[in-house]
Amino acid sequence: MASVDSALAGVQERDKWRRRLEVLERSLGELVERRRRLELRLRRVRRELVKLEQTSREYVDVPGRTHFPEVARVPRGPILR
Repeated sequence: MASVDSALAGVQERDKWRRRLEVLERSLGELVERRRRLELRLRRVRRELVKLEQTSREYVDVPGRTHFPEVARVPRGPILR
């Protein structure tokens, strides 16, 4: 009877580890999918940042743009009262 109990305990142990492995594999699959989605999102954000940087440079570096001191709020010349 001891060999039957031992065999049954071995089968139960094997099934326990198989279930744990299945749970871990499922979790790994979910993590891989989440990582894929986050990497895709990161690429989109990087592209948007590049576009934003280009737009800001185009706005600041407009050739022939005049500087307006009153907009800069920098006092120029004598103040008449």
